[in-house]
Amino acid sequence: MPQSDFHVVRKGLDWAVSLHGVFLAAFESQRAAINRAIDAAHQVGMKGHRAQVLLFGEDTRPQTQWVFGHHPYPPTA
Repeated sequence: MPQSDFHVVRKGLDWAVSLHGVFLAAFESQRAAINRAIDAAHQVGMKGHRAQVLLFGEDTRPQTQWVFGHHPYPPTA
């Protein structure tokens, strides 16, 4: 089963969403970027892919924000 990891990363003053190293969109807030990444991951998950959203903050380790099939959609927070 293919794996789709959506990354949310800080880019200057904005937050960017990418998939497999390809830039998808930029947002003014971290929350908006995470929400868009979750929407995209949910769509991919509905097509049979494993999908998750990873936040890359100031720490170099990614933090899992949402995983298809494990977290509610839409997110409750």
